[in-house]
Amino acid sequence: MEYLTSDPEAYSEYMDDYNYSQGFYVTPAKDGSVMLGGIRRVTGLGEVHRTAESAAVFAVEEHSKEKAGGKGFLKFMTIVNLNVEPAAGALYYITALVADAAGDICRYQMKIWEKLNTGYQVQIFRQAPYSLKLSEKLARKYCCVEIKNLLGWMDENYLYYKCFLCATEIAVIDLYFEGDAKHAYLWFRNSAQKERIVKKYGGKKMPHSDIFYTF
Repeated sequence: MEYLTSDPEAYSEYMDDYNYSQGFYVTPAKDGSVMLGGIRRVTGLGEVHRTAESAAVFAVEEHSKEKAGGKGFLKFMTIVNLNVEPAAGALYYITALVADAAGDICRYQMKIWEKLNTGYQVQIFRQAPYSLKLSEKLARKYCCVEIKNLLGWMDENYLYYKCFLCATEIAVIDLYFEGDAKHAYLWFRNSAQKERIVKKYGGKKMPHSDIFYTF
């Protein structure tokens, strides 16, 4: 059950997360507490998720109208991460899978304000900074390394904004599942960059967890 916290250390980390990620990642508290009036992660398929999905569909359709002359070259697929902030209505920080006209799928980030009785205002709509279409990765001949055995709450936003924020060598982060196990691929522009990251992080503890980077 969630309860509120005003702990100074937690607040400082929360603000760092917010400033780095613009709200798309905030560190989850181990005790389930949340910042008063702050952004919180939403899990499950409840009412908040359903209203956020409607907002995401609106944002994708509006973007397609503006950029493709109404041809709708982007299509919303599903939400993969959702944060919400209390406001006059609600502010949604959505990471979603979006497909182009060729069916190539990429992650997009959307910040959408659902106003009280007056519709939506899309404040951010962009391709996630750690995401590329598969065709682009193959065309650029990127190489990759695997991180194994991630915890259930660890997603691309956590890896990008918390684990590898200053690691400019990393071009793309992809999650995948192998049975119940969760892993990630880190993609690099060349093998020298890959080796630097493996050497720097290998064997060290991952932030806010008891597990280690295992490549």
